[in-house]
Amino acid sequence: MIADLTPDSSSNPAAATGHQPSADLKGSILYVVRLDAFGRLPKSRQAKLDELNPLARKKAPVFYVGQTRLAAWKRYENHLKGYRASRWVKNHGQQLIKVDEWKPDFGVVVSADTIKAAWSLARRNNGDPEKREKALAELLRTQGFYVISN
Repeated sequence: MIADLTPDSSSNPAAATGHQPSADLKGSILYVVRLDAFGRLPKSRQAKLDELNPLARKKAPVFYVGQTRLAAWKRYENHLKGYRASRWVKNHGQQLIKVDEWKPDFGVVVSADTIKAAWSLARRNNGDPEKREKALAELLRTQGFYVISN
């Protein structure tokens, strides 16, 4: 007998664990994860962040920007479980920010223009996801935040 490996099949282990996108999700979205405060990170990580973010304000929050075809919360859960995880998120992730939802809560004061721009970049099916990820990372950097991205 041949096993049914459709996404909603209970015999498909990847579908059961949330590692494959739903068939109705088209394109990629961007998501942001708020990481530990800069001062709580190991010195080597602080040095890396300073190198990548020379304009960051002292005591600014640290964000990780990523892209996924999964629902943002599933991708965040996968990071925390160690499945295809960024070490930054796995070890220092604090809060998922669903940037593809209208008026995402960054947990800090962010201008309305920045929120609108972040939302338009993050939505599904809105151009090349790698270019959008870089643009969102740069947008947050220009606001004085520490940002890590692939």
